[in-house]
Amino acid sequence: MAPIRGDPDAAGARARHADGMRGLRIAAVLLLAALAAPAAHGGPIFVLTGKGWGHGLGLSQYGTQGFALEGWGYEAILEHYYTGASLASGQPNDTVRVLLASGRSSLSLSSASSFTAGGVALQAGAYSVTAGSGTVRFTRSGTTTTVPTPATVAPGTAALALGGVEYRGSLVFASAAGKVSALNVLNRQPYVQGVVPREMPASWHAQALAAQAVAARTYSLGGGHCSWLGGPVYCPDTRDQVYGGKSAEAAATNTAVQSTAGEIMTHGGAPIGAYFFSTSGGRTAAKADEWGGAAVPYLVSVLDPHDDISPHHAWGPKDAETDCAGTSPDCVFTAAKAQTLLGLVQRPVDLEVTARNSSTRVATLVARGATTSASFSGTTARTELGLRSTWFYVGVLSLKPAATTITYGGSVSLSGLARRGGTAGWGAATLERRRVGESAWETVGEPLPNGAWAATVRPKRANDYRVVSGNANGEAQRILVRTRVAFLPPKAPFTRLRGTVRPAAAGILVTIARRRTDGTFARVGTTRTLADGGFSLRISQSGTYRARADAGANLLEGSALVTVPLG
Repeated sequence: MAPIRGDPDAAGARARHADGMRGLRIAAVLLLAALAAPAAHGGPIFVLTGKGWGHGLGLSQYGTQGFALEGWGYEAILEHYYTGASLASGQPNDTVRVLLASGRSSLSLSSASSFTAGGVALQAGAYSVTAGSGTVRFTRSGTTTTVPTPATVAPGTAALALGGVEYRGSLVFASAAGKVSALNVLNRQPYVQGVVPREMPASWHAQALAAQAVAARTYSLGGGHCSWLGGPVYCPDTRDQVYGGKSAEAAATNTAVQSTAGEIMTHGGAPIGAYFFSTSGGRTAAKADEWGGAAVPYLVSVLDPHDDISPHHAWGPKDAETDCAGTSPDCVFTAAKAQTLLGLVQRPVDLEVTARNSSTRVATLVARGATTSASFSGTTARTELGLRSTWFYVGVLSLKPAATTITYGGSVSLSGLARRGGTAGWGAATLERRRVGESAWETVGEPLPNGAWAATVRPKRANDYRVVSGNANGEAQRILVRTRVAFLPPKAPFTRLRGTVRPAAAGILVTIARRRTDGTFARVGTTRTLADGGFSLRISQSGTYRARADAGANLLEGSALVTVPLG
């Protein structure tokens, strides 16, 4: 019975009905937002694996240890890595200069014995060294001694220490623009003693340490990459050789340096460029391959069969170490990260090694976007991506659906890449599915082929799909499923609409509306489905009708139109 006009309960009923419809609309919007938000944008990911650590030129340090453990002497090891070079003796114990600090507001100098600074005697103890106007100031216990810049500090009976690290020889301090810098001046033999234990573990085989000592001594004849008062000096780090001063020395490494005193590697009677590095991955690199330019006869690619003792012999997401800083999982790059690191105009859809050099390293890496591409040398790619070496492989996991929304009962084609990265690559790739709202992923079908792949899926509810290999998970793509609503053909006398909803279930709400002359729809009634999904609703006039229904969780609303002729 219709409510009596003016009845307060009637007004309340209308308000409650409006609130209920508003709540349904809000719930529908929230459901649509939750379904439409994909787990990720579905772009490709790039899984990088590789071999070795370092530039690959010259002496492989882990390989050297491997050869020594196999019984090789240091001379044979050196001649293997520096092909055609030979050991020579008699190198004088001349002077080496190493930049220890540059452009500092202050430095800490100390010594256990008295010493001199610019010819001025100073007592044992700790001093703060700062820059003055054309001077260097040494301050201790409130007392400052000022000497002209540059100021040479000569040790007494004890070594000088800068920042708590002891150094043999003398220290030179210079001031400029209110900042102070420090240089270590010492003979080559004690310099090499401070290098070897920083470049190779002192616990390693004596023949390996001896080979490192000769390589370090030879390298130190080539001129440094740092600058002091306009002239070249040695850097204390990997720009030249890692140098730790007297504090770094160990008995075993000092023995190696002293037992090879004056020995260097030469080619054609001249010292060679004795490059060395951590790990080759099984073969060293030729200079022309890694750095370009003319070939160097003693820096060619040679087999390194015992390098496999290194933890860096092979690297990538499977090992325990972090090999590619800033990636998670390790060495797995999203398209967005690769774009940023490589400075690409577009997000890459593929990264592919298109050429390798004779040293097995990457010669050319091509990054392909939707409409652009860019090429990089292996050395540039290694630097920009932060890789351990130029001996690397690129695996790709990508997934692209032909459509992101289908109607219930339909199918969708998925395609993409599951390219593995060569012999240092990773396992077979598989397609996985996760129902929206659940946490567990499950494998769909057989492992994917290596390279381009395609598959057809028939989701019955909203699902996320991804391609995985090992612990590398491709970015997910969500496929939405719309409720299937269909009208049955109208039958005379055209007084009832009939149709079906799939998936079938009893009690699904179906809303029927009729199109107005302005194209909008006006609701004419609602009905609910039977167990077989069928629905019907009596109508009283012709026109175009729309049915809308939502069959349940993780399904979008579906709709259908039908035109009913005049009776």
